Amino acid sequence: MTKKVVIIGAGIGGLAAANMLQKAGFDVHVYEKNDQLGGRAGQRTQKGFTFDTGPSWYLMPEVFKQYFQLFALDVNKELAIKKLTPAYKVFFENHQPITINGDLEKDMGQFEAIEKGAGAKLKAYVKEGDEIYQLAMRRFLYTNFSNSKDFLHREVVASTGRLTKLLLTSIHSHVKKFVTSKPLQQILEYPMVFLGTSPFKAPATYSLMSAIDFKEGVYYPARGMYSLITILVDIGKTLGVHYHLNSDVTAIIHDKKVATAVVVNKKHIAADIIISNADLHHTETKLLHQPARSYPESFWRKKEAGISALLLYIGVKGNLPQLRHHNLFFVEKWKENFKAMYDTKTIPDSASLYVSRTTATDPTTAPKGHENLFVLVPLPTGVHISKVGERKLADRFIEQIATSIAVPDLKKRIITLETFGPSDFMRTFNSWQGTALGMSHLLKQSAMWRIPNKSKKLQNLYYVGASTVPGIGLPMCLISAELVYKRIMNIKTGGPIQKVEKAR
Repeated sequence: MTKKVVIIGAGIGGLAAANMLQKAGFDVHVYEKNDQLGGRAGQRTQKGFTFDTGPSWYLMPEVFKQYFQLFALDVNKELAIKKLTPAYKVFFENHQPITINGDLEKDMGQFEAIEKGAGAKLKAYVKEGDEIYQLAMRRFLYTNFSNSKDFLHREVVASTGRLTKLLLTSIHSHVKKFVTSKPLQQILEYPMVFLGTSPFKAPATYSLMSAIDFKEGVYYPARGMYSLITILVDIGKTLGVHYHLNSDVTAIIHDKKVATAVVVNKKHIAADIIISNADLHHTETKLLHQPARSYPESFWRKKEAGISALLLYIGVKGNLPQLRHHNLFFVEKWKENFKAMYDTKTIPDSASLYVSRTTATDPTTAPKGHENLFVLVPLPTGVHISKVGERKLADRFIEQIATSIAVPDLKKRIITLETFGPSDFMRTFNSWQGTALGMSHLLKQSAMWRIPNKSKKLQNLYYVGASTVPGIGLPMCLISAELVYKRIMNIKTGGPIQKVEKAR
């Protein structure tokens, strides 16, 4: 008899896992509380403008290639992937903008022009980061850490000394050994924000993020990031996955050590296997009764959620050639900015932020003669801001952007502006402390120390997505789908799988 799998939440991790398990022979049902599939990777339209609502960087292309080949598909053709040249532009308060090309030789020249010797140092930094990245891909990312062989492989053992040193050093301290120029340090440190942590806290092993930027480059699906969700759902529908929108799961029912059903709109839906793609804190504290919870409240008090954010969806009249597709704006008070986010939990007067101008690559995302801007302002978790407060903050940060790009009339040219803040993350995604990303990548919350993807109390309850292994980001969530598939199928080998096996 075919086993029924219920997946709670239709984020990328849930959608990707659904496809793999349906192909393996399970009967998969995905229940999503909202009216759109994709979770944080959604899409919205307003006054003729189309916005990706969350993830906007297409990195680690080999992860997408790995997943799609499991369904005999070429991801580059399916999504019409193109490399962004240049990769992104960086604005500073006290320095001229720097354009990162995504071409290591050219970027070495950029670094060298700012600091003597920095070109060679960038090459060395990227080389080291790439070595860590390749090791992570082979030995750490595609594993559930359920097999001692994962730790005892000769490649891991040979790297133990080097990895230990990096794990005990912060990214900031590590970067300082390579470059002394503050703008260059900021460029190499900022990727930590997208991992939900601070460069003053994140382990130096995450130098691998710069290897991804500078060596592999930055890419973009021609039809926008939401096209990834569309393709995943198309695969699922072809395979027979069932999708249920506006279906809020409010409880997981269990009998002793077995999860037996979920409650959806006051109805019990029986299941043989349950996978939660919902926020893990929400799953544990709201969907499960006390005896079935793997982690007590004291456990969560010791954990750190990733950053929250204020998202701005802006339609602008006229062109903004000063901006590239991806743009980063860095404040001079670098350390103070991170301290406000992670320690004092306060909103700074000016913030390091990110702006995506998708019309630079895809003009169809805005009416002719207009620009589409998506702005992400990192904020501390746990803050509550009213819609009026969000609008005031939006005005402040729009002015900051206008000053940086020397467009004084930017605010006057805005014809549509919508905000999405910490309270929206909590209400829309049941997000722990309003995090925009998931659990941060501190050392104690990374790799084998991250929350595993299986319940400790219920033998058939699993987790997928940014809250569990391997972590935050679209590529990591795709890998998490493969990991939960491995867990259910009892595949204990590390590394990417070559094909989806049929369940026995």
